[in-house]
Order: sequence, then structure tokens, then C-alpha cells
Amino acid sequence: MFDGGGTNRFRTSASIDLGALAENFRAIEGLLEPDVALLCVIKADAYGHGAVEVGRRLESLGAGYFGVATVDEGRELRQGGIRAPVLLLSGVMPWESLESLLEYDLTTALINPDMLERIARFRGGKPLRVHVKIDTGMGRLGFGPGELETLVRRLSETEGIEVEGVMSHFSASERRSDYGVTQVEAFVYAVGLFRDHGIEPRFVHMANSGAMVNYREAHFNMVRPGIMLYGCYPDGALRQKLSLVPVMRWTSRVSFVRLFPAGCALSYGGTYVTARETKVAYIPVGYADGFPRALSNRGSVLIGGTRCSIIGRVCMDWVFADVTALPGVGPGDEVVLIGASGNDAVSADEIAEQIGTIPYEVLCNLSRRIPRRYVG
Repeated sequence: MFDGGGTNRFRTSASIDLGALAENFRAIEGLLEPDVALLCVIKADAYGHGAVEVGRRLESLGAGYFGVATVDEGRELRQGGIRAPVLLLSGVMPWESLESLLEYDLTTALINPDMLERIARFRGGKPLRVHVKIDTGMGRLGFGPGELETLVRRLSETEGIEVEGVMSHFSASERRSDYGVTQVEAFVYAVGLFRDHGIEPRFVHMANSGAMVNYREAHFNMVRPGIMLYGCYPDGALRQKLSLVPVMRWTSRVSFVRLFPAGCALSYGGTYVTARETKVAYIPVGYADGFPRALSNRGSVLIGGTRCSIIGRVCMDWVFADVTALPGVGPGDEVVLIGASGNDAVSADEIAEQIGTIPYEVLCNLSRRIPRRYVG
């Protein structure tokens, strides 16, 4: 009989293996020439893994730069003791203070003409460091082809801006394509314009996780690994080219078990009706924790190394699993939501494929109410 004791008092928690993170970091380093720097992307709380703890370990391994999305994320790293340079990949919003860049020693992506003019007018006592974003075909952030001549001329005339880097982003790097090649060519042309105007950036970077494998010519002198640090692949085909280790293991526990006869409707909407006598385990996790509602009646969890189907709709705080084949299951038994158990494993990649999304979203959706425990 489960008595509520044990070392894990949480109804659900995520174990983050910093040793596995280190393995992935070293594997990524192995793809690079010695003079290529690593900007490790730890935005969105390190894709749900915990930005400060992940950043500390990566910094100890030699990560020379970090990428985040917002000033708040950069401030969190500084308050957590991280000293390496930090780049705001999404730039500074019009309503955010430029003083915060100096206060927290942050570098910002320079993403559009309005931001350029705002920084040019800023008088903070020292230059602001920027990485100029070039839109080579993503259609999101950055300066387009028709803006480049005006951009480099304005930068060469403006004091108070330190162009530390020039950057771009692939629209699809999971597999090599002609479109991606044209993006690289457009970026090389843009970097050439900077140099023609006497602007020599210290860092030139374009390659994210997928591009590090598929576009080696886009390594330049810095790359930006993200999802691969955490043991996931931008595309399944990359498994043959790089060995990665999942960093997160997300678990919960069986709360209680009920037995239903055939013909009983379960959970909201009665979308699942038992076809036979069915033993159901109730797991105290749900979409409020980041467990995808789209896994209703289609996903699975691992209990004692056995796959158990999710039945009925995923609730805000509960998931139902069919444990008819597990005669001894009971309260307190471990339930693996992401990770390995026995000879089987459920990965973020697998979940993403089941529900028609990407592993980035699966990991980033983990709620902050899920405690992270760090090992390794």
C-alpha cells in the first residue's frame, strides 16, 4: 500500500540530466571547426529545461554566448550568476527600456529601421552592442534586400552603435534545399556590403540546429544550436548523422485505479467508451501542466516499462490510462510521460509527430508548476 513517502513528493516532476546536456554539447562541438563559436539558445526557459541551471552548465563547458528572446530572460541569467555574453534574438520592443541593455550587459539583435533610429538617438554613455539581423527569405525579422544599402550607410555614419555581429535565419533548415542555398548566398552578399563600408563584425552567424548539419557552408564563425542541445532532432533524418541524448525525463504517478464494465463513457464528452471490462489509472497531470490535450485517445504513457494507452480526453489536471494488462498497478507507481522506462521510451519527437507539431512546442509547453530536478 502506497503511504505517500519516498524522496519524490511531487505529483509530477521533470528530471533534467545535465550530464546528457554535456554529451550533446560535445557532440555538437564535434561538428565544428575549432574557430567556430557556439551561441547556445536557452530562450523559453531553455526550452522548458530551466535556463539558469542549463546556462550554468553550458557556461562551465565553454559556451561562449547565449541566446534568449526577451530582456526579462536576459535579466534572469544575470541574476543567476551567468557572465557570458547574452544576445536578445528578438530585439528590444518599442516599449522596453534601452537602459536595461547596459544595466544587464545585454546585446540585442537589430531587427528593423525603427529600432535602428531609436538606438541611434540613445545616449547611454557607452555604445550599445548589436547583431544586425538580415532577412534572407524568412520574412520575419530583419532588413530586406532593398534596405541594405541604406542600412550599412546609416550604421557607418552613426556613433553609439557597436556592430558586434551580423546574423540571419533559415526558413527551413531541417533538410537541405535550393531555397536554403539561396538564403546563404544572400547572406554572404549582405556581409560583403558591411565589409565594403568598413564594418567588420566580430561574429557572423546563420546556422541553427538543422543547418549545422545540412549547411556546413553557413557555419561562418558562429552557430546557434537550440533543440539539439536538449536531445531532440529538427528532423528524424538527422538521427543518422548525430547521436544525441534526451535531457528531460518527465514523470508522474498513479493516484488511484478504478475498474469499469463495458459500455462506460470516460472523461469529458464521452469520447471514449469501454469496449470490455477496463482498469483505469488516474494520473494527476493535464494540459495545465503542458501535457497536450491533443493526445486524448491517441497517446501513451509508460508504467513499469509497459505502454499504456491514454483513454478519454486529457483534462486540465488529469490523464486516464488503460492499465487492464497490468495486474499489480497501484497508487504511487511511476508514470513516464517523456523519457525511458524499461526497454521503451516516449520522446518529445514522438509526441510531436502524434499531434502534428514540433518537439520545440512539446518541451516549451511544460508549465512552471512542474518542478525541475537536476541530476548529472
